[in-house]
Amino acid sequence: MTHAEDPPAVEPMIDVAPLARALERFAADREWGQFHSPKNLVMALTGEVGELTEIFQWLTEAQSRGAGKDPRTAQAVQDELADVLLYLVQLAAVLGVDLDQAVRQKLQKNAQKYPVDKARGSSRKYVDLGP
Repeated sequence: MTHAEDPPAVEPMIDVAPLARALERFAADREWGQFHSPKNLVMALTGEVGELTEIFQWLTEAQSRGAGKDPRTAQAVQDELADVLLYLVQLAAVLGVDLDQAVRQKLQKNAQKYPVDKARGSSRKYVDLGP
């Protein structure tokens, strides 16, 4: 039972705790924790984003929209997205960042920077949206 003064329960937008635990076990089993400094994880994450970028590099706009379903690229897209997520979750864990909280805060900041009435249908950066 909740009390009137208790804040309402907020359903997590993302829950990476089970994945973070699995990654920690995976690394511990291999004694890789010693290599998982923030610097190294950021560099590995950047490398994986580069590999994902390479898949899209010479695709047309239309081809890029279908890359996740196209038999020629779908598995590579899936693998690289997974690699990006795995390193991102590891980095957040090492830094003690709550990704759910960080995402909520960033969405709130973006909503303030990009108000619907000014940003709808525009790709302009928030500083160029005008008063």
